[in-house]
Amino acid sequence: MTAKICLGVAITAALLGALALAPRAASADPPACGTTDNPCPLQKWMRGNMGTPLASGDMGSLGAAFDHVATLSPDPSWAVWAQAASAGSTAAKNKDSAGVKAACKTCHDAFKDKYKAQFRTRPAS
Repeated sequence: MTAKICLGVAITAALLGALALAPRAASADPPACGTTDNPCPLQKWMRGNMGTPLASGDMGSLGAAFDHVATLSPDPSWAVWAQAASAGSTAAKNKDSAGVKAACKTCHDAFKDKYKAQFRTRPAS
């Protein structure tokens, strides 16, 4: 081998070695949501606007939140979403905590997994 070829091979090997050891840039993708520290948009909205009023018994705020939830269905074929939210709103206005919880369960049972699979990062408002 000539000196030029040997030098070229040495430089190439050094560059490849440097690239292998160089720190990798952070991924452009944001971390997956759905954790306690990084809730997904609807999850975060639900905790603040429904979970907190439910825990404190604030039926007025809960009724208003259900009214808003009725508008958040991401798929027009999910009619039960709006029906459950409407039932929850009525129950909250009647101070019927069992009816409120039943409305939450109806919607969560029907849509929670589907929503997470298809719309997890969709804005909640």
